[in-house]
Amino acid sequence: MKLKELLSIGELKTSKLLTKEIGLENEVDSAMVLEAIDIEMWSKKNQLILTSFYAFQGLSHETLEVFFSKMKEIGVSGLVVKMDRFIRMIPVWFIDLCFKYEIPLIKIAQEISYEKILLTIYEPLLNHQTHILRTYYEVRQRFTKLEKNFSSIEAIMQEFYQLIGQPCSLKLIDKQIEISYGEQLNDWIVLSREPIVNGEFTKNDYSLLTLYSQSRAQEQKTIEVSIFNSYSTNCLLLVYLDTSEIKETDLVIIENTIDVLQEKFNTERLLNKERYTRLNNLADAILQNTPANPLELDSLLTEANMKDYPSYQAIAFSTRATDVQLIKDRVINQLKTLKTHSIFFDQHSYSIVLFNFDESTDPITKDRIQKLLEQTLAKNPKLALSVSNVKPKSAIKEILVECLDILRFNENFYSDSIVSLADIGIFRYFIQTEQLDEIDTFIPEKLNDLASQNYDLFETFYQFLRNNRNYNKTAEAMFLHSKTIRYRLTKIEQLLAIDFSNPLQLLNYEIGAYIIKMRRNAREKDHSTT
Repeated sequence: MKLKELLSIGELKTSKLLTKEIGLENEVDSAMVLEAIDIEMWSKKNQLILTSFYAFQGLSHETLEVFFSKMKEIGVSGLVVKMDRFIRMIPVWFIDLCFKYEIPLIKIAQEISYEKILLTIYEPLLNHQTHILRTYYEVRQRFTKLEKNFSSIEAIMQEFYQLIGQPCSLKLIDKQIEISYGEQLNDWIVLSREPIVNGEFTKNDYSLLTLYSQSRAQEQKTIEVSIFNSYSTNCLLLVYLDTSEIKETDLVIIENTIDVLQEKFNTERLLNKERYTRLNNLADAILQNTPANPLELDSLLTEANMKDYPSYQAIAFSTRATDVQLIKDRVINQLKTLKTHSIFFDQHSYSIVLFNFDESTDPITKDRIQKLLEQTLAKNPKLALSVSNVKPKSAIKEILVECLDILRFNENFYSDSIVSLADIGIFRYFIQTEQLDEIDTFIPEKLNDLASQNYDLFETFYQFLRNNRNYNKTAEAMFLHSKTIRYRLTKIEQLLAIDFSNPLQLLNYEIGAYIIKMRRNAREKDHSTT
């Protein structure tokens, strides 16, 4: 209860406030009669001190300064001085000290006993605490019924909305989930954030936000609290207030709701962990340890709900980089939106999502993957994905090997952020025969020397090949004059000792140039992201 509310009830109605408006908003949780100056031994925060002034007589100014300083430090709510036949007036110097240390000073008449004052103070306090405890019990009872029925997070939030009577929302930011009830501002910005002091019935850390809606041109106060749990790493509960007053009963309701949500989150995490282990084991059995027996494979696919359609395809990505590890779950969840039927397999160095669908009606294309992951790829340059060919059930065993081979090739000879087997072309031979390290032997020695000794000339040769041996297009691509390109290519032809009109000879050098360029791109990409 606030001091100004206390002074308006019971025996304190006849009291006189000698310090004007100072401390009227102070909270009062208890009261104590004190006739000694060792206040630090007896008093506590939000306490009203009752005294008859005798303890202050004969004290030095320095001693009184220390006493008032201790009251301020403790957080005493106010000082009530009782008059008697020997003390009829409170000295001005005493009132000045109350003003200096912002301690409210209340004078009461001689005929009012301490018992009456204490009863006036404690009766509303006890009633208030009884009301809070009753609220706690009733809220707990309602949530207990929900818990017995294994209710969802949505059901818990709906019950919370009915209890709190204010618009509210739960945001699991890392999972991109928001559950809201009641009318809320959509275009708000945070003007200010202030901590809410914890009370007797609160254990979580609360903030009071001031929000502003540009469309409505209005402000709104909002309670925000973080819910720490093992299910979501960034979870917020918000209550949008219709007034700036924060009721203690509302905080009791929020505290109960947080407890229930934390229990639910722990249950969800355990269930997800169990489901993840089961599905991961299923995916491992389907992709990595594919049964030779078709009936056994059918049984696994049925259990994984992956047998409704004739076509299978997978998308894999390496998780060795720390940056990719941090976004792994988000990438998997994004990829799973491509098809209704999917299952993923998580290994220590890679993740792969297998899809079951009808290729004739809704194929998975590189453009579709690019559009889906556009923002994720832009923010995470280390993320690179491989896409398998579409295969029938009988060829499921080949899918994992194909995806991993493409990933390995792309790590050594970077081609693109999303690569399929068709993008690799003739290099697939080296992957399938496990002779990837032998590719460098196909690079002509003079071309290797050109790339290491004069990279500008090598780049000109590469761009010339890339632009279909067109001088003008090569010049445009390199922002050079066509005469410069012709001069450089003549010099390159002499250094490499080749004939540009000989298609077979040029083909060997073209393959070598692409190998050098892709390997260089892989090194540059790795260097730029470390």
